[in-house]
Amino acid sequence: MHVIYLHGFCSSSQSFKAQLVQQYVDSQSEHSVYSIDLPFAPADAMSLIETHISTLKDINWAVVGSSLGGYYATYLSEKYQVNAVLINPAVKAYTLLEHVLGENTNYHSGEVFNFTREHLSQLERFFISTITRPEKLLLLTQTADEVLDYVQGVEYYNKAKQTIVEGGSHGFDDYEDYLEQTFTHLAG
Repeated sequence: MHVIYLHGFCSSSQSFKAQLVQQYVDSQSEHSVYSIDLPFAPADAMSLIETHISTLKDINWAVVGSSLGGYYATYLSEKYQVNAVLINPAVKAYTLLEHVLGENTNYHSGEVFNFTREHLSQLERFFISTITRPEKLLLLTQTADEVLDYVQGVEYYNKAKQTIVEGGSHGFDDYEDYLEQTFTHLAG
C-alpha cells in the first residue's frame, strides 16, 4: 500500500503525525509513503499531489490528511475513490481560514507567506458538498480541538466510520495509538 500523507496549514512533512506515519511505514515492508512539504497555495498543493498520483499507475494507494490535509484528502478520496483517514479535518477550509488572511509563518521552516482571498477561492473549488462513498472514509477527531469545532466534522462525515476521542487537541494527542486503526482502514 502506498500512502500519501497530507499535512495541515502552516505545517510540513516534519510534523509529529507525519513522522509517526513515516516510522510506521518504515517498519512495514509492504508500505511506502509520499510525504512532502506542500505549497501554501491550494491550487499548487493539489497540482503537486495529483502529479504524484499520476505516476502511481496500478499501485494501490490511499491518503491520510490532518486538518487542511484532511480537507484535501476528502477531495482526493471522492475524486479517485480511494480510502482516506481524516485527522481533525477542516470541513469548510475556505471559511475556516478566513481569519488567517495576510502574513503567516510555517511552523517548521519559518517560511513567511501571504495567504489571500484568491487562496480561499482555490480552497472552495476542492469542497465536496455531498460525499458519495462514506465507507471510504475514517474520521479521527478529538473533542477538545482548539482550532476547529469537531462537531462540524462529526456531522459532515456522519455516514463515515468515526472515532471520536474525548479531550485531546488539534494535533490529535496520542496519534501513535491510532496508527494500527489508520492502516487497517487504508488497506480496506
